[in-house]
Amino acid sequence: PRSAPPLTLIITMMNQDNPGLPLGAQHQQTNCQGCDDDDAEEKEHFQQVVSSYQQYATFHQTRQQGVNRRMQHLLRASRRDDASPDGVSEADGGVDAEMPTIESIMPPALLPQTVQNQQYQKQFCDASIRNQFFLDNVLKYSGSMTSQEVLRHRREQGNNRSDAGTTEWVTEDKISKIDSVLKSLSRDWSREGLKERSIVYDRMIGALERYMPLDSRDNGSDDVDELTDSIDQRLSPPPRVAVPGSGLGRLAWEIYSRGYSVQGSDFSLPMLLASDFMLNGCCAGEKIDGEDVGGGGSSSFKQFGICPWISETKNTTSFGSRIRTVAVPDVDPTALQCNTDGDNKRDAPEFTMMAGEFLHLYSRFLPKHQHDAPEPAEKFHAVSCSFFLDTAPSLPHYLLTIYHMLEEGGLLLHFGPLMYHWSGHGGLIPADVETPANSNGRRNSNGTNNHKRRNKHLDPRYLSSIDYTWEEVRYMILQCGFEIVEEEMHIPAHYTPDGTSMMKVIYDCVFLVARKKRRLPNSIR
Repeated sequence: PRSAPPLTLIITMMNQDNPGLPLGAQHQQTNCQGCDDDDAEEKEHFQQVVSSYQQYATFHQTRQQGVNRRMQHLLRASRRDDASPDGVSEADGGVDAEMPTIESIMPPALLPQTVQNQQYQKQFCDASIRNQFFLDNVLKYSGSMTSQEVLRHRREQGNNRSDAGTTEWVTEDKISKIDSVLKSLSRDWSREGLKERSIVYDRMIGALERYMPLDSRDNGSDDVDELTDSIDQRLSPPPRVAVPGSGLGRLAWEIYSRGYSVQGSDFSLPMLLASDFMLNGCCAGEKIDGEDVGGGGSSSFKQFGICPWISETKNTTSFGSRIRTVAVPDVDPTALQCNTDGDNKRDAPEFTMMAGEFLHLYSRFLPKHQHDAPEPAEKFHAVSCSFFLDTAPSLPHYLLTIYHMLEEGGLLLHFGPLMYHWSGHGGLIPADVETPANSNGRRNSNGTNNHKRRNKHLDPRYLSSIDYTWEEVRYMILQCGFEIVEEEMHIPAHYTPDGTSMMKVIYDCVFLVARKKRRLPNSIR
């Protein structure tokens, strides 16, 4: 698929001193100076994501209608096959009444017009509506029309029959991204996801607190003294931590809750809309329609039931497991009160979320951009990457950028496998490298043209990405100017699995803590 346009919006953690704006409202106020074409493309992408949210339940209910039609076709075909060649029915003795048939062995819940099937269809419809209800609240908070408002608008316009059939439907790929948002919500913001995320987040937060404590004087470890020697040890302000690829923001929020200033970032607008809502919108009072949780008043927040696995049809143990409900969020994201007692003069930490592609956001730290380089205080003391490095279209560029983002002595924390998001498409085949001679005996460039022609529909990043082994990645990290402080291999971890599924992918992950050396090697330019 083609890439989405770059986004440069900022989502800020709201509090009493900083009321902030929802992501949708920020987007409406964003002006692209001198680049109307880019601005139009960005707005179109935003609207496609909003439409994906709005059309979610309709898509899944329509898919279920397709399953029902297939079942009806199967039953009609089986009845024709079961009939005798002369058209004699069962009652006339054409077929043994005790012989099993397709229809007789089918579970009643799958047979049209049975009571069980009506219950089955209603439960599926309720599950899709439950998800749509949550998504509508995300839309409402962002300042966009909800699915119900869209329907009302269409009814109002429906008096004109010429308007019929003009709905612009999104693609299945767009809806699959919303399914991924719901699964990620279960991972990051539910009790059910605690075990899965703890394997990753506990290691990363523990290493951050171990090697870069908020007050290193409270920890007598020689390792800590060595690691923090070159970092400003003033209690004010707190260390700055970047969390690229932060998705729905739970890891960034957990680090912030420990007293660190955090800047999360992500490129996926579907994720960012949900992240903005989870971090800021669940306490938005009467504007939000979820269930109140907590003691009421300022201490209460909104909780929603979602069905993250409704789209899963393979390796499912039961229909009930597909439509089971998960409650999100499991905590009030806006209730954090970091320790700022009278004896501790540390400034309150900050929390922001950046919307955009990693290099687009942070390449300003590279030496070639020194003319507009940030002040030293803007650099980060740590970069925390969870399931992120292998999403890079060019991993060396990401590693160099991370290096230059960090203060001397700063930490790179990495956890994840090497799945490589941009892998698997656009590879060369023999026909692409053949260069047959023409009538003059010269080799032409048909091979190159064939490769370009075959892959013109792909995002260019598929054509430039390289898959590296961990040994090669480790070498590049060292050559960038890091020294490895901690490395743990073969850590089993899941990523948004259905806990009841008959198939679960287990990643054999690496956990790495590396420190930026004080001097840039001569090999780095």
